[in-house]
Amino acid sequence: MAKITAVASLGWAHYTLYQALPRIQARGFKRVEITSFSIYCFHFNFGTPGPTELRRMLDTFGLQPISLNYFPGGYDAWRAEEIDRFEQDMTRKLRHLPEVGIPMTTMSFGMRNQRPDQETQLANAVKAFDRVGAIAERLGVRMLLEVPHLYSIWSRPEQVLWIFERLQSPNIGALIDSSHWGVIGYDMDAFVDALGPRLWHIHLRDSRGPDTADGKQELELTPGKGIVDFAKLARTLDRIGYSGDVALDFEYRDMTLEDIEQEYDAGLHYLEQVGWELPDTVKQ
Repeated sequence: MAKITAVASLGWAHYTLYQALPRIQARGFKRVEITSFSIYCFHFNFGTPGPTELRRMLDTFGLQPISLNYFPGGYDAWRAEEIDRFEQDMTRKLRHLPEVGIPMTTMSFGMRNQRPDQETQLANAVKAFDRVGAIAERLGVRMLLEVPHLYSIWSRPEQVLWIFERLQSPNIGALIDSSHWGVIGYDMDAFVDALGPRLWHIHLRDSRGPDTADGKQELELTPGKGIVDFAKLARTLDRIGYSGDVALDFEYRDMTLEDIEQEYDAGLHYLEQVGWELPDTVKQ
C-alpha cells in the first residue's frame, strides 16, 4: 500500500517555522519538508532561523528533514547570462543544507512564457541544472525538478522528458506533484515509466479546473475537494515499487491555525479512504 511518510511546512505558509514545527510534531509526523520561497512562505531563506538554529529546532521537535522546497525567484531562460545568476543563487543556499542535514532540494530555471524559442530555453535550463547538480553533488545534496510544473517552461511531460534525456548530471531527480497532474491530466503510468529511476519524491495535494496558463490554476486544494485521482496515483506507485518519500504538500494562506488543523483532519481522512497508509504515529 502506498504510504505517506512526511509533511511539508507549506501548510503553514503564512506562519513561521516557530509556529509550524510544533504543529507538525503534535500531529505525529517524524519527517518534514521545509518550504521556502521568494514571495511567501519564508521558512528558510536567509533570515531567521539560520542553519544552526534550524538544526537545533528540528532536533528539539524530533523531526528529520527530508528536503527543502526552495524557490529563490524566477529566471528568464531565454537569457543565457541568467545561468550564472541561477548558479550563484542556488550555491548560496546549497552551502546551508549539509549543516541542517537536508539531503535534497528543488531548483527551477525558466518561468512559463509564450516566446517562440522554447527549445532554446529548455536547452539553457539543462545547462543550468547540470552546473548546479555538479555543485550539489560535491556537497552531498541531491537536486529535484518538480515536473511537470504549470508555472515553468516544462509544463508538459514531453518537455520534462526532453530535459531528462539531455541531463548529464546523475544528481538530479524528479518530483511529481499530484495537484499539477490533476490540472494537466497526463498519463501518469506512462510518465512514471518514462522517468524510471529518476523519480525521487512525491507531493500530495488536490486541484481542479483547466490550465489557465496565467499562474492562477486551482492548485491548492485539500485532498477530497478537487479532482485528483489519489487512488490511481497510489496504485501506480505500488506497481513500480516506489520507496521514496511522499509528503503532504497542503498549502493554506490567510487561514487560522485551527482551520488549518481541520483541513489536515479532512485531507488525511480522505487519503486513508482511497488507499493511502499513514505513519503509525500520525494523529487525526
